[in-house]
Amino acid sequence: MKRVVIEEPVLRPLVQTGRGFYVAVAVLAAVVLWFGVAYLTQLRGGLAVTGLRDLGVPLSGAPWGLYIATFVWYVGLAHGGIAVSAAARLLKLERYHSIARIAEVLTIITLMMAGANIVIDLGRPDRVINMLLFYSGRVWQSPLVWDFTVILVYLTLCVTYLYLTMREDLASLRGRFPRLGRLYAPLLVGYSPKEKPKVDQIAWWLALTIIFLMVLLSGGVIPWLFGLMGSRVGWYGAVQGPYFLTGALTSAAAGVIIVAAALRKTYGWQQEIKPEIFRHLGIALGILIGFYLWFILHEQMTMRYAGPEEELRISNALLAGRFAPVFWPMLIFGFLLPGAYLFIQGIRPKAFNIGLVVICSGLVVAALWVKRLLIILPSLFYPRLGYPEGSYSPTWVEWSVLAGTLAVACLMYMAFVKLFPMMEVKKKQ
Repeated sequence: MKRVVIEEPVLRPLVQTGRGFYVAVAVLAAVVLWFGVAYLTQLRGGLAVTGLRDLGVPLSGAPWGLYIATFVWYVGLAHGGIAVSAAARLLKLERYHSIARIAEVLTIITLMMAGANIVIDLGRPDRVINMLLFYSGRVWQSPLVWDFTVILVYLTLCVTYLYLTMREDLASLRGRFPRLGRLYAPLLVGYSPKEKPKVDQIAWWLALTIIFLMVLLSGGVIPWLFGLMGSRVGWYGAVQGPYFLTGALTSAAAGVIIVAAALRKTYGWQQEIKPEIFRHLGIALGILIGFYLWFILHEQMTMRYAGPEEELRISNALLAGRFAPVFWPMLIFGFLLPGAYLFIQGIRPKAFNIGLVVICSGLVVAALWVKRLLIILPSLFYPRLGYPEGSYSPTWVEWSVLAGTLAVACLMYMAFVKLFPMMEVKKKQ
């Protein structure tokens, strides 16, 4: 067994489990248990146990908050995996094949967590059944139904893509790892070595379709949840499509960098995942940050100089009011400084450092979560009608649910790493 580890580093997670792995699992499991307590509290008490409130007198608040912001954030992270993998296949970018599967798994898990946040935000999860029962009557009326449909189709295609491209590796490992072979056997029903050309052809078309759906989801359906609400200040407008798509791709690129670097460090995959991959992904991330900053400027210019008075109130709240202590640190430390370094390391290779690229990616991911909140809350706090100014403070239940979904995502990813190869292994035999 040890000989396999030395000769094939790619298989190291399948045969080697350190103490740190068990410690991490124990900590994450404890967080998930606390998440269960919080969610049961919400199921029993309803959304009244959260800080979410409808506008009105005497209660004035935000009907959307932490859950919806995290939902949009998860969808953005989901685009990283499939974008990297599909682009590598479509454009034949061989250097990125080593992180393709790492990124694909990130896509699938974060999509599942995005769906979970929508169900949690409903308050009563049984209402999902109503969406299914009355689907045909609402499919042309509700952007939420469009959202549900596209996410479900997107997730199905991503799982299919991962499964098809992984079958050859599972077949090659089935005989070498008998215990895992019992897990792989149901996934290899009908497998034949002769299927590879057909699988490659199907995977190519799946990659093309998934890229299209990626644009439709983050460049269309999710922005329509906000951009089609003409009565909501700060949301209505055609810019939401490219704005959200750019934000999604930005968080996706940063997420892939973080996960790939963590696995590279943990399992000693320095030879498999070359440093130039992080430098090139860092350059792409820097470019995306630049576009995203442009859209932030575009948003503020429209609010301040072309919008009605209600739009100006939101801009003032962001730039110099109640949200300024959050907005400016997010802008400076989450976008401007990381973007500046990523641009510098792009034009000056000597400035490149994997650790700094990962730190910048972490700041970007955190900043984009904050930005989701700053998209949602100000518009809900300052309505067009004469309601009092809103307020919102997430309760321990909401923070526990947020931490719980992150812990579940990490546990799912760790389980996949332990059970399935994260890179192509067929050629390494």
